[in-house]
Amino acid sequence: MTVLMKRMAFWGTLILLLVIGLVFAFRPRAVVVDMSEIRHGELVVTVNDEGRTRVHDIYVLSAPVAGRMRRIDLHAGDEVAARETIIAEIEPIDPAFLDPRSEAQALADMRAAESSEALARATVEQAEAELDFARREHDRATQLIAEGTISQRERDDAEREYRTKRAALATALAALDVRSYELERARAALVTPADTQARTEDCACVAIRAPVDGSVLRILQQSEAVVTSGAPLVEIGDPRDLEIVVDLL
Repeated sequence: MTVLMKRMAFWGTLILLLVIGLVFAFRPRAVVVDMSEIRHGELVVTVNDEGRTRVHDIYVLSAPVAGRMRRIDLHAGDEVAARETIIAEIEPIDPAFLDPRSEAQALADMRAAESSEALARATVEQAEAELDFARREHDRATQLIAEGTISQRERDDAEREYRTKRAALATALAALDVRSYELERARAALVTPADTQARTEDCACVAIRAPVDGSVLRILQQSEAVVTSGAPLVEIGDPRDLEIVVDLL
């Protein structure tokens, strides 16, 4: 075997081994898979995370008017009935203190009202006396006209005078009522917070009732206090109607 033939055999063997290596390197490989029997069933996917429960519908009761709210006797957890349970009561606000000038003016107005009422009362007494005299004159004229002693005109004058005095008395009584009301108003202007401390249970209060059946969840203002219109007071809801809140994002 010559040297040329040896070289050709060497390179041929090398090329053959290279081709065989490439074939084994690039041939498709088997993929490992899990095999199982196909059957019908339910696909269940679960997500685990922490969350919190809360009442589905929460009703916040607010003050419908401004005033002094009485202390709420209910507590968190107490059950309430729709349109029956009184949650809170609001009564009128106490009058403000008067400064010295305003107090002096109010006192002068009250004294003037007292004088006007006294004058109106005296006018009523005068009108009553004049009416009593006109009544006696009317009765006398009626008797005399029956006896033919006076003319019909004199009798008519007596009746007119009687009616006039009766109307004057009604006018005087109405004026006395007006002066009495003015005196009450003047006295009311002098009322101070100290005069309203002794409150009675039968006050003109605005009652706030539960809108739905449920329980008191939270009391936002329990102690007696002056509240403004729209101020939140109590939260009410049904603890049996819960929902779960979970942040999954």
